[in-house]
Amino acid sequence: MPKLRKTLAAATVGLAAVAGSVMTAPAANAATSLCGSSYGYVGKHAMTRYSGVGGPRIGGYVYVYYSSKTQHNCAIAKPVSELRGSARKLGVGLYSPAYRRGHSDGYNSWENYRRWAGPVYVKAPHSCINLVGDVSTTLAHYSVNKKGVHCD
Repeated sequence: MPKLRKTLAAATVGLAAVAGSVMTAPAANAATSLCGSSYGYVGKHAMTRYSGVGGPRIGGYVYVYYSSKTQHNCAIAKPVSELRGSARKLGVGLYSPAYRRGHSDGYNSWENYRRWAGPVYVKAPHSCINLVGDVSTTLAHYSVNKKGVHCD
């Protein structure tokens, strides 16, 4: 019986490792393809419905990455799959209060991002960052505004 338990425990650990790598694969791929290969996933922030009706409660996410090599944060805003193709405007911004610098993408009226906005970068070593993100459809507007997040 103990041999069976060891085998089951090993199988469970193996499956958990595989599931974990599958769950994190999209975030890692987004960082490599959009931010750069030295960026690692830090977290995501939901853009919730701010106004309007219909559609999902969450309209998308702002994904945040960090590179210790460059000491820059990177952010990308993406709509949820239900809104891909119907998003009319998409924007993302990063700001470092400690260094008084920031960058945004997608907030110009002549731009019309539909698949993602960004990447945007801000250098903020050992500092918190502020981030914003927006996505609009014909029925609703979704946003997130976070201050003092991802502090090193």
